[in-house]
Amino acid sequence: MTEPPRRRRALTNVGGAIETAGDPTEAARLAHALDVAPAGDADDDPARSHVHGFHTYPARLHPATAARLVGAFAPPGGRVLDPFCGSGTVLVESLALGRRPLGVDLNPLAVRLARAKTRPRGPDELARLVERAGECAAAADARRKAKAGASRRLPAEDVALFEPHVLLELDSLRAAVEGVRDDLTRLDLSLVLSAILVKLSLRRGDTTGTVAPRRTAAGAAARLFAHKAEEWAWRLAEFAGLLPAPPPLPAFVAQDDATVLRALPSGRVDAVVTSPPYAATYDYVAHHALRLRWLGLDPGPLARGEFGSRSAYRGLGGRDARAVWGRQLGRFFLAAGRALPRGGPLVLVMADSAVAGVPLRADEVAAEVARECGFVPVARASQTRPHFHGPTAAAFRTRPRAEHAILLRRA
Repeated sequence: MTEPPRRRRALTNVGGAIETAGDPTEAARLAHALDVAPAGDADDDPARSHVHGFHTYPARLHPATAARLVGAFAPPGGRVLDPFCGSGTVLVESLALGRRPLGVDLNPLAVRLARAKTRPRGPDELARLVERAGECAAAADARRKAKAGASRRLPAEDVALFEPHVLLELDSLRAAVEGVRDDLTRLDLSLVLSAILVKLSLRRGDTTGTVAPRRTAAGAAARLFAHKAEEWAWRLAEFAGLLPAPPPLPAFVAQDDATVLRALPSGRVDAVVTSPPYAATYDYVAHHALRLRWLGLDPGPLARGEFGSRSAYRGLGGRDARAVWGRQLGRFFLAAGRALPRGGPLVLVMADSAVAGVPLRADEVAAEVARECGFVPVARASQTRPHFHGPTAAAFRTRPRAEHAILLRRA
């Protein structure tokens, strides 16, 4: 296995003063979770450490925040549920802390990532992953040198998004990955391919549709794929070294709707720790369309049931948007309440958003809806956050946008 990769420098955490309300002891725990120090040396940045730094995923919860909330509100050995698990930050930190994590998400890419990050591997499996990646890269390189055509008909979206030779190399890599016989290794390699797609495209980033010209050297896609697989193996090994002994079972991860939670195993959970999508802020279907297409994953359930998507609020007035957001949160709270015992904690990390110039204060809406759904608001910690969406910036002129850590308990 190669040496650890040189990690990119993470964005500096916002930091700043934290306002608290409610039970002082519980509020102090929430404030500590939000109080993540600005990143210094990238090698010390937990947001980039071990498996967290492998694959981009918009709006991830900071690992330090997740770890502190799990440690504060879930008992040792307890079952921790994240109903909006995304790429698995809460699940990863729960495993490292000796808890038993359960996660669900409607996004099939999120489910695949979270399962991969939380499944322990031995040295032999990691060595096989690197070996198979090298074979796939060699196969793609051989097709490039032979000037072979595409392995299938390529959609117009991809033709517009990649340089022609890069698109052919990626197509060859995908074909090689699909030919790997070992199911688990093949799934790992599909995520390696997913992790390099945007970097090799003409897109400027994961959450933007803007493109810019670029010139990529022949063979670069295969080399990057092999390097990324080595990095993934190293990150998995690093994470394995952090897990308590004996090695834990993999996290339970399923594709499911957080407002229903049909897929959960029987029995209560000890805590729910989660960061739901912020209202009217992202469209995850659009952000992940490229990767879902290349991995052959069905976007249908996410497209039909995405929680808080920006497109769902388009055309609504501020009052109507608040009502829609409240109904979505209410369905989620009722589902979470069925999984928790009386007094069980539901911990939310949510930020304010805005629709039609009207702010949606996440702490206010959550507290109001929680009371209607059988939860008691116990404490809150809030920290100011910047607002980058120009059309709704005026909504926060008199009172800044904030991110909140909120503790509710089932009545």
